Amino acid sequence: MRFLKSKFIIFPITLSLFHSLLISLLFTSGCTQKNQDGNLVVLHRVHSDDVKTFDPANAYDVISLDVVPAILETLYQYDYLSETYKVVPLLAARMPIFSTDRLTVTIPLKHGIKFQDDPAFKENEGKGRELVAQDFAYAFKRLALPSIQSQGSWIFEGKIVGFNEFHDKLTKAQKNEVTQIFSEKIEGIQVLDDHTLQLKLVKPYPQLLYILCMGFASPVAHEAVAAYADEQGNLVDHPIGTGPFILKTWERGHRLILERNPTYRTDPYPSTASTEFQKKGMLADAGKSMPFLDRISIDVIKEDQPAWLKFLKGELDMMSIPKDNFSQAITNQVNLSPNLASKGLRLSIEVGAAFYYVSFNMKDKLIGGNKYLRQALSASIDRDRWIEKFTNGRGKKMVNALPPGIPDRPENSKIKYDYNLKQARELLKKAGYPEGKGLPPINFDMRGSDSLNRQLGEFFSEQFGAIGIKLNVIYNTFPAYLEKAKQGNLQVAYGGWTMDYPDAENNYQLLYGGNKAPGPNESNFDHPEMNKLYEQIAILETSAKHAALIQKMEDILQEECPWALGYYHSDYRLSQPWFLNYRANEIILNKYKYYRIDKETKKRYLEANR
Repeated sequence: MRFLKSKFIIFPITLSLFHSLLISLLFTSGCTQKNQDGNLVVLHRVHSDDVKTFDPANAYDVISLDVVPAILETLYQYDYLSETYKVVPLLAARMPIFSTDRLTVTIPLKHGIKFQDDPAFKENEGKGRELVAQDFAYAFKRLALPSIQSQGSWIFEGKIVGFNEFHDKLTKAQKNEVTQIFSEKIEGIQVLDDHTLQLKLVKPYPQLLYILCMGFASPVAHEAVAAYADEQGNLVDHPIGTGPFILKTWERGHRLILERNPTYRTDPYPSTASTEFQKKGMLADAGKSMPFLDRISIDVIKEDQPAWLKFLKGELDMMSIPKDNFSQAITNQVNLSPNLASKGLRLSIEVGAAFYYVSFNMKDKLIGGNKYLRQALSASIDRDRWIEKFTNGRGKKMVNALPPGIPDRPENSKIKYDYNLKQARELLKKAGYPEGKGLPPINFDMRGSDSLNRQLGEFFSEQFGAIGIKLNVIYNTFPAYLEKAKQGNLQVAYGGWTMDYPDAENNYQLLYGGNKAPGPNESNFDHPEMNKLYEQIAILETSAKHAALIQKMEDILQEECPWALGYYHSDYRLSQPWFLNYRANEIILNKYKYYRIDKETKKRYLEANR
């Protein structure tokens, strides 16, 4: 789904001393928010970097996708309180109607849904107009615009009738021809009437329901593009959606504020839940109109420790536990420490959808053209130390491309080129560089420039240095890293991914040749047999045949090494006692509308702990 930022940090002073300081300051300054927030119900949280874009065609990193789904909605969404990934209507009036051959999909839309008020709607005197099927057709066509270089075009490429031809025609067009060509219809995207959209598929698309839950499939008002798009047509900083929140303020690199959409329709909180969520009391708001928040305030704080201090003061409502505070915050890997538990804090463990790896650019002549070099690099990484050093043991070694729990996951129990320095040196010699002699320094791009990324860069320099390989570690801002990936300008890089949807196809599409940059295949792996296997699994439901094909793909991945496999990530999050309706899940993105702040509980806790 999303390109992940790394989550590691250097701790600058004695752990025990600093931890004692933090605990002693717990909640002591939270009362300062009372004056700032007034009577508003405000959620306070932090990001380690800035949002890259608010354009749904290119919002594909974990930070942008934390925010954009609060503003722009989709046809379908995941049932928030279901244990399984159950898809339910959001902007659609009902579940899609499939033809007998599964190649024609008809989707009725709800009536009366309106875009937020904005001056862009000049013909409507600044009032948001009604959402119509044409807004989806327009948005889907935008994914094919070469000037936008959408990272989401893959969701329809080779799947919607006429989409590829439309993209090719735009690519070959002269600049003065683009507008006219863009106005043409795509055969597979039909607007039957204002409230009925129809899609025609090239082949069966089992993942379509999941795709229509993704931000790439959000509707876009043409008025927004006309008013606010940049020269390439991107809506970077002025989204106009139908969602529960609007972008109020964006102080880049500092703070982002969303406010309740005053014209948002009635959207009731779920009235049914799985047994697990019932026991947690998450049906207390059943049937109540969402959203429950008036404002979402997100500070950009690049280092974990200042953010952790703010959380312990009660100035943030939720936060992931930094690695250097983990041993003081958690006991036995699963329990909150008595000190923090006594404050009423809650622990949520988010597992299964995210993973990290080292990505090798197959377009690079040095790295991509030498399989033995990639294998040597993979065999020089001590993954157990990587996991212990940077996750406090919270990670689990990545033995194939699918996290545990995904249907038809391969049965690999180990990595083919796992940590083995003797083997790594032999492979490096086989690659033509005995003891690293004659091998130029390799560029290794990181996803941040803060201390945690620098510590990670030092770790990999040490790992590869053990067999004579020198690194030139490049520390980027996260948006700059994403731009390099989009342009295919990485040599070796620190890769991370969170699944878009719970289907094996979602991860193996990262290794499909048709998804090379600017698509999500940042390693630019283009292996003929892998491509054929991917095209087969992409149209199959879960089955024995599906599983067998996936195993073959995994064998290719392990041998060719476009990735050096890393680990599956578990995120430990803490939330304040007044923060309600939180569910730990990395795939459900439109979560802010469900959250609630109990102002009275917050007031009591902060006053009691001044």
